[in-house]
Amino acid sequence: MKKYKFITIKQIGDEIFAEKPVYRIFNNKSDEQIGVLSYFKSWKKYVFSSKERCIFDLACMKDITEFMENEIQ
Repeated sequence: MKKYKFITIKQIGDEIFAEKPVYRIFNNKSDEQIGVLSYFKSWKKYVFSSKERCIFDLACMKDITEFMENEIQ
C-alpha cells in the first residue's frame, strides 16, 4: 500500500489479472475506488484505467505515475 495526499494505491488480497498483481486506487477522503492499475498483455506493461466520471489533477497523475515507475516490478 502506498498513501499519497489525495489517493491511496493498494493491492487487495492476491488479486491477479494476466498473471500480474492488480492495484486499486482509492480517494483518501471518501475511500471510494476511483481507478485501477492492471497489466495489459498486448503492451507488456501496466496501464491505468479510471472509473467513469472521475477526474484527476496533475498531482494525482504524478502520484500514479510515480507508483507505476517505482513500485510495480
